[in-house]
Amino acid sequence: MAVIDELVEANERYAGTFDRGHLPLPPARRIAVVTCMDARILPSKALGLEEGDAHGIRNAGGRARDALRSIIISQRLLGT
Repeated sequence: MAVIDELVEANERYAGTFDRGHLPLPPARRIAVVTCMDARILPSKALGLEEGDAHGIRNAGGRARDALRSIIISQRLLGT
């Protein structure tokens, strides 16, 4: 099976059991986390965050300057 097929199947399973649609769009803990896109790091687990707690902004090097557009939207429109 090709990797894309595995990803599509995993997404179908996730979507079929997704029960977090009731959560509000602004993050509950009113924070945004900027972190490196390193696949070995799961920021939510590293910081003890659950779905709906925070905006996760990942980019190469985790540099805030490079993620500025996403940070501004998170802060100005969604209250982080």
